[in-house]
Amino acid sequence: MAVVLCIALAFIALGAGHRFVTRRRRARRGPKDVLRQVFRRREYRELDRQLERIAVHELRRLEVTARRYIAGDVGYVVVISGSRHGISLGLSDGHRLELGGVSRSTLSLLAQGAAEERLRPAHVTREGFSYRLLLRGEAGAEMEVFARRVTLAL
Repeated sequence: MAVVLCIALAFIALGAGHRFVTRRRRARRGPKDVLRQVFRRREYRELDRQLERIAVHELRRLEVTARRYIAGDVGYVVVISGSRHGISLGLSDGHRLELGGVSRSTLSLLAQGAAEERLRPAHVTREGFSYRLLLRGEAGAEMEVFARRVTLAL
């Protein structure tokens, strides 16, 4: 009788230990991906394609907006500020051009050129993966700035 009781207690202890260990392992793995329970792989792919199309469309829209603005009557550069991802040009008409992926040496050259002349954005073109922004001063001096991204902030 004592042997049966010891065997039963051993099975209960093994079961409790196993349950404790598996719960601990699941907790270490982190939370389950809730979206995997909602969407299937095919739906994920369709959603990803749709979001990619929207991102491309939005990038083109922002590019066209910046081109139209620069083609019109643009203010001159008043403030040049650097950030972790590039530089920001504060213009006299209240708009701001953000240039991403611009080097620090370009920032210093741009600061010197803006101090000497009133630089205005004159033209922007896309060349492969980068943009070329042409800044023109009142005396006719020109400066080209290459950036990975050109964004117009109102």
